[in-house]
Amino acid sequence: KMIENQKNFVRENPSSYVSPSILSSLAYDMDASELEDIINKFDPEIAKLPQIVALQERIQVMKSVAIGQKAPDFTMNDVNGNPVTLSSKFGPKLLLVDFWAAWCGPCRQENPNVVKVYNEFNKKSFDVFGVSLDQTKEDWVKAIEDDKLTWTHVSDLQYWNNAAAKLYAVQAIPANFLLDETGTIIGKNLRGEELYNKVSEILGQ
Repeated sequence: KMIENQKNFVRENPSSYVSPSILSSLAYDMDASELEDIINKFDPEIAKLPQIVALQERIQVMKSVAIGQKAPDFTMNDVNGNPVTLSSKFGPKLLLVDFWAAWCGPCRQENPNVVKVYNEFNKKSFDVFGVSLDQTKEDWVKAIEDDKLTWTHVSDLQYWNNAAAKLYAVQAIPANFLLDETGTIIGKNLRGEELYNKVSEILGQ
């Protein structure tokens, strides 16, 4: 209710200098079209403010990772320091690009769900590509072992400055992108039963 009230305030006050701050606090949970629709109705003076300029830049990144787009490619080191390119993992019918971190409680709670889907569907052409927003290799590697995440993992150990997270407009984790065999994004932020059901549906379980 509070979020809806805040959105309504922003929509009803396109010339208020308070609106950009409120919109910025809500933006991480909004899609590109909704954000763009609100910003396009702002008064020209408000639209020039740094917060809105930053959101407009974010919208362009969000559009590049929308469902139906080809997943942007990137290369990052695995736990052994070897570079791995995302596109080198294309090929399975489904590839889950999973953004997470050892320090992220909700990520660690979601990991068993991802493990369950991986274990059940790995032999039916499903794979996971883990991208960590950790800061230390020790924490990252320990979490991989503790949570039994047996797929490929990469990180630049740059926390929220992770290059891939920026490329994918990730501002909250866990976050994930489901890709088909061509590397096209066909799902986003699927968790728990929703992830299981989507993978099961596509792989014909």
